[in-house]
Amino acid sequence: MMANAVGPEDDLLPSIRQLITSVAPSLYGAGSVPAAEDVLYHLEETDENFHRYEFVKYVRIKIDEVLGPLIEEKLEESRLQHGGQSRGSEDALIQLITNHVISDPACIEMLQSLRMKTTDAVERLLATYDSDSRHHHQQSLNYQTISSNYDQRAMHSYSTSDDGSSFDSSFNQSAFLFMNQEHFVAIAENLEPGKPIEVRLEAMQSLLKIPPSDVVACEQWDALRVSLMAALDDENDLLADKSLQFHARMFSSNSHSVMREVYLSLVHHLVTWFSSSKAKTATLQDGIDFADSDTDNLLRKFRLMNEFQKEAESYWIRFPDRFLDEVTEVTFDLLATRPGSSHGRQAPVTPLHYMALTDPKAVWFKTWMHGDYSRRAVIQLAKERITLIEGAVDQCLSFISQMTDGDAVSALTRRMDRQKLNSSDSRRSRFTEREVQFLCFNHNLSLLGRLLCYKKGRALFPVQLSDGESVSASDFLHTLIRLITDHIEPSASIEEENSVLSGCPTDLVTDVIRTLCTVESACSECLLKDSLVSELLRPVRRWLRHGKVSSDCTMLHTANILSGIASWESGKRLLLYGESGEYLSNNESASVHVIAEFCGQSLDSVADSDLQVAPSRRVIGAYLSLCRQLYNNCEGLHVLHKYDLHKLVAEAWREASHEADQGATPTMENINLGSPRSSDVTSHIWEETLVDHLLNFAGTPKGLLLLQQTGLMNEAVAYMYSRYAKKLQVSKTEKFGYGFMVTQIASTAPGMIALQNTGFVQALVHEVWTVLECGSDDQPSFGSNPRQALTVDDRPVQKCFIRLVNALSSFQGTYKLLVGQALANKETYSFREIPDTLPDLLDRIVLVNSDTKSHFLFNAEQTQVFGLRLLNVMSTSLDLWLLLETQYKLWDFLLDEQNANRNDESGEVMVDHLSVERHHILVRTSVIGGPTERALPGRTPAVDGPRAIPDWRMFTSFPVPKEYSLPVNRPPPLKTDSELTKFLALSEDIDPSDWLEGCQTAFCETLVKNPNSIQVSVLASLLEEVVQVQLKLPDDFQAFPTEPCNVTDAMLKGRKLSMTQALGVRIAVRYGKHLKLLTGNNNFNESLTILLKKCYFLQNQQRSLDSETLSTQDELIGHDWFASTIFILMSGDRDGVWEFLHDFSSILASGYLWMPRLHASIHLPVEDAVTTIHPLFSTVCHNIELILQLELPQIFSAFRLSGFSPAQICQTWLSQCFWNYLDFSEICLYVALCLVMGADYQVYLCVAILKHLQPKILVHTQQQQLQVFLKEESIEGFCMGDYIGFMEQLEKQYRSIVLRDMQTLNQR
Repeated sequence: MMANAVGPEDDLLPSIRQLITSVAPSLYGAGSVPAAEDVLYHLEETDENFHRYEFVKYVRIKIDEVLGPLIEEKLEESRLQHGGQSRGSEDALIQLITNHVISDPACIEMLQSLRMKTTDAVERLLATYDSDSRHHHQQSLNYQTISSNYDQRAMHSYSTSDDGSSFDSSFNQSAFLFMNQEHFVAIAENLEPGKPIEVRLEAMQSLLKIPPSDVVACEQWDALRVSLMAALDDENDLLADKSLQFHARMFSSNSHSVMREVYLSLVHHLVTWFSSSKAKTATLQDGIDFADSDTDNLLRKFRLMNEFQKEAESYWIRFPDRFLDEVTEVTFDLLATRPGSSHGRQAPVTPLHYMALTDPKAVWFKTWMHGDYSRRAVIQLAKERITLIEGAVDQCLSFISQMTDGDAVSALTRRMDRQKLNSSDSRRSRFTEREVQFLCFNHNLSLLGRLLCYKKGRALFPVQLSDGESVSASDFLHTLIRLITDHIEPSASIEEENSVLSGCPTDLVTDVIRTLCTVESACSECLLKDSLVSELLRPVRRWLRHGKVSSDCTMLHTANILSGIASWESGKRLLLYGESGEYLSNNESASVHVIAEFCGQSLDSVADSDLQVAPSRRVIGAYLSLCRQLYNNCEGLHVLHKYDLHKLVAEAWREASHEADQGATPTMENINLGSPRSSDVTSHIWEETLVDHLLNFAGTPKGLLLLQQTGLMNEAVAYMYSRYAKKLQVSKTEKFGYGFMVTQIASTAPGMIALQNTGFVQALVHEVWTVLECGSDDQPSFGSNPRQALTVDDRPVQKCFIRLVNALSSFQGTYKLLVGQALANKETYSFREIPDTLPDLLDRIVLVNSDTKSHFLFNAEQTQVFGLRLLNVMSTSLDLWLLLETQYKLWDFLLDEQNANRNDESGEVMVDHLSVERHHILVRTSVIGGPTERALPGRTPAVDGPRAIPDWRMFTSFPVPKEYSLPVNRPPPLKTDSELTKFLALSEDIDPSDWLEGCQTAFCETLVKNPNSIQVSVLASLLEEVVQVQLKLPDDFQAFPTEPCNVTDAMLKGRKLSMTQALGVRIAVRYGKHLKLLTGNNNFNESLTILLKKCYFLQNQQRSLDSETLSTQDELIGHDWFASTIFILMSGDRDGVWEFLHDFSSILASGYLWMPRLHASIHLPVEDAVTTIHPLFSTVCHNIELILQLELPQIFSAFRLSGFSPAQICQTWLSQCFWNYLDFSEICLYVALCLVMGADYQVYLCVAILKHLQPKILVHTQQQQLQVFLKEESIEGFCMGDYIGFMEQLEKQYRSIVLRDMQTLNQR
């Protein structure tokens, strides 16, 4: 049956004609050539009759005849060679056969023959097209009557309403005609202006049916263009409308030549019109009246042109450069056209006025300036036609100088909410001179604002005005800002002010300047000037000095612009220090002091009583938001700290809360939605606004302390959780979410308590459980395999893991969630039972010590792996591990699980995911040491370098195998003494100040030249002598009074160490023995125990505090790692260590190196002590973040991106004296460094360590594993001598700030 396809002579003409006829409707509907080609490419998919076409049948027959035997032959050959075993390599076999068939001569010959026959048929088809087309056109000319219905439809399709674009008319044509050159000659002759109107209309109608590309490509296009331009300005409205309709349809073409020609034609017509006598009669004084048909037609032409301008940006990147050059050039020529006036000095109506009416916001210019490709051409043209820019600046300045309150502009803007002229219900038909000037001001201002956003655009300034005055970009912006600050409008309600925001000149100016603020370079060059900021703050100073309140509109606009300036670091520093101020300097003339004073006085009810009128709450909130942008980082808080804004905001919140409680509950019945405001609703909004500002103090360690001092931590965290749960942004200027703030809050005990009270911790636990054990619908997944189980490496699990690590990385915070909380250890669980607390979560995913617990886990192995990895991160905090071990006996659990996983035959622990994780935790928690003092096993069973899991011996009981404790090799004594040893050997008396200076020099030289020469015994002597010398300089070093501490035996016997401290003693002694510093048969456990008891009585100079946080009246929670470090350093000499610690306790450095020294101490202000936030966090860690922000912004940004706080990891390092992170030799140097060089070197050392880790920090930030890396990995390769120069530079720059902050503990 198929053999009869096409015919015996293989004439393809009928079959191709059939195919084209069948798919013609689809091709007509495509609308463009590329779309038509796409239809043909996918015809088999879309046409159900595809395989019935004769041409398709013919091609298929040829393929079967020629290619079938070739394929069969190759398949048979493959079977013989591979014996039928090629089933597993089908893809390779298919590729082999395909390549063979395509390259076969028979296939090539078939393709050539098919191509020749198809080409011949197509050529014969085209040859018959001319006669068919001529016959069709003759029938069309015989149709004498043009349907009036069509005319009405065509007229309706072109309008200036937004409901239908001018481009739409091109798709309302019923059909296209394909014509030859003779027909174009006839149409061109019939369109000439001298022909009768009926002939011209008929010719125009015929032209509308011809494809746009054919019209432009014809030889008569030049004559047609002249006739079309004449038709656009014809007195016959129908002909003019059809000509405009033709131009609109031509714009729908995909051909760049068609678009270019028709756009040039339209613009040339407009240029000609404005150069004619008609334009000279139109003056601006008369306004613009669209009731006049000529004016209305002219506006429609401008609108058509403007619509193409807005779309052109999407075309010219695909078109030749000539298209862009010609379109932009003729556009600027049109805008520069200025008709001469026949009325003396009266201003004529220009093309710019019509552009302003059509596009008040200059959207066309914004799109043209968006891409660099077109921006270069536009700016070059603006440079060549600089008079256009000069005229725009001149018009803006002239309009501002002529502004009067209550004029027509104000009336206009109060009833114009939209900028377009096409409202269907209230369309304006006439605009006065002042209104047109306002719209032109709007257009010019938008154009200039967009120009200033770019460097080359700013290079066009300064410009020369008509009066010869030179105006720079800053001068222009200063005038605009003065328009805002001088603007006085009648008092209006909030809703009335909101209704004006889209229209009044001050709003337009604010929008333009705010747009500039979004571009850092533009903001820096144009706006970061003291004079401009001073002008913006003039209304604020007016209120502070004279009690005169500007309108809310003015105050809000200035706050909005200042907020945009403060969104950049350079803008923040301008506000903080002024244009010429140095970083962290105290410049009292800086703008921030005016802003802070305004916020303070407006919030202070006592200060407000002396003023005539107080600012509204909206204004106060706006300026508080501006302050918040500054004090939510360390640098801004350093300047604003003295204003006590946290206290003022807290007091205002209490007043607002009381006001809200006293008012009636807002309901639909007692709230008038049409009223200007409701006091009760405003009170609730004001209450939320204030607590939001309070919350942002938690962005820094010191700010978190200030927030806790207000007593509103719970309220602030509750507000944060409500927004965090909805995934809302922190603020419109904040680039990050609440993750960083949550981490900062969780770093302290009161912060964690607030997180727990507000339900954040419970939500976090639920989220973890949902990801691990529940399906996508947050319900347990029943069935054998209802879904693909997630692994610990999957992205959803990793996100939950990182959030949990961020919240639990601080011992001080996690302690509050675990202390005294026993595990459930139920006999049975429910599949629907979801843990609510951290102990419940640990019970279900970590301590899975029974078959019952494992049975009630849907994803048992992966859930337990997740729990073990979480436990591993938590165990990096030594204090937290001591708590977990003493409460839950984790060592016994891990060893029991390893023992249960032994092979019955070999007795060895079987290597699997769980046993590897347990093995890693056992080694990490049992072996203490720095990067060269212990060796941690790998984390994966695969070969991992020299420490592959199979080569490591797992164990099921203590002690840990020796291979995990690396040998500690002490350097042999040098033949020549180091500079430090020589200095300490000096016996002659030296002035304490000179001695200390000489010691610092010798210490630094030794660190740089030969740090290994500093023996532990030398360091012990150094520490003792330095303390004694510093005691002789009480004004410089002694921060706390020295009091005798006599501890009797009875007192020692009555004092018992906690279980965590006792375990810490055993770990410390074991570490000292591994270091070979605790040698001999002495009972070091007992000696260290007695020492810690004595330290308790030494530190018992504390007052009782009434606080919700536990352990305030008791010793500091956790182990005393500093005392243990000194004990090992001095080789277990209990008496020597006690004497040193007693003397050391009066020195400033003791408050920060020795954490128990200042825990709830009487040496702290009561408001600081009651918060239980240690100065190590609020002072040292705060200053670390301050220096990181200024000196190492990449690292600081990496922490922000990770949602992890530098203060949190530094708090972990410092609280346990770098145990497990640095080798003991470096730890000893750390203690000596802070004693010899000053307590502030504790800050500089942490910054130096982070600088050392910078490459790894950036890499792990990209991998979204920064938290885990910093917690789990030791600080490898760090040598203090390599960074002593860097730390000395930090000392020169920041000591005046850091050390003063550390010294003023009881002066805050």
